[in-house]
Amino acid sequence: MHVRTVLLVALVGAAAGQVCYPPYQVVGDVCIYLNTEIPSTWQEARDLCSSLAGDGATSDLAIFPSCDTFSNFAGYLALTAPPNSTFWVGAHTEFTVNNWRWLDGEPLATGVPYWAYSEGHDDGEDCAAMDGNRRLQVADYDCEEPRFSICSMPLLRQHDTTHKSSSHHRECPYGSVEVGDFCYWFSNDRTYWWDAEDYCRTHYSSNMGELFAPSSCDEFTKVAHHMEVAERDKSHWVGASDISGHQEWFWVNGDPVPGGPPFWATDSPSNHLTSGPNDFCALMSNTKRFYLVDGKCNDENYFICKLHYVE
Repeated sequence: MHVRTVLLVALVGAAAGQVCYPPYQVVGDVCIYLNTEIPSTWQEARDLCSSLAGDGATSDLAIFPSCDTFSNFAGYLALTAPPNSTFWVGAHTEFTVNNWRWLDGEPLATGVPYWAYSEGHDDGEDCAAMDGNRRLQVADYDCEEPRFSICSMPLLRQHDTTHKSSSHHRECPYGSVEVGDFCYWFSNDRTYWWDAEDYCRTHYSSNMGELFAPSSCDEFTKVAHHMEVAERDKSHWVGASDISGHQEWFWVNGDPVPGGPPFWATDSPSNHLTSGPNDFCALMSNTKRFYLVDGKCNDENYFICKLHYVE
């Protein structure tokens, strides 16, 4: 199809409520083209994306500016992509090993929430891909390897959806620390999951304390990065358990814990339907860069209490 014809189709589609140039389609708040036919090098994938954009438009390998956009897209990809496929995305090392950036210039830290826990720091593997063998978390690869690719371009109309955190300063209870928008208390002793959950609720009742259950993947990311610095030698219980023994994971606040990104390590949970109800509970593992893993609830581990501000 001639480029002008493609543009005409795109504009007609936009008038009917479609806001992406063909062959792109709306996924969330961005236009996506999933190339599952032509494996290519990372640079060839960028060239392909650019060639598909049409007159007056720009396109490149996909970037994910927030934890939410990444985890939502990983769920979409798991439903639509061929099994175990790997897709180039728009991230590359800059100057040194383990110094990653998205194509828009924003830094991309290794670890939670994007990377498979053991990936991101191999010399000579300077390009990033979502890896179907790692539950679509990001891994580093040689840029010359042939891979499928994910192209993205903006919607015809963009809106500023940047979240602006409150700058209001709040006092944290003694012994707890402020990370992002909440206060957290990190235990110095190990105990069973049940006792940890009871301690958070009773000891911090005036702050509506609970065993840590993140309200968003952004909150989970902030806590994980804090722990890599301040709690790097300890794994901690969090407020999630398998309530039925059939891989039905829920936070203590009643919300389900989705599988895969952004919470779980790529090989977890691993109890494989062998447990009874509430036999397995989740902890942020220091050996898995503080992604979640499953453990026996009657094991002893450190734990995290999340404290809510009371105005």
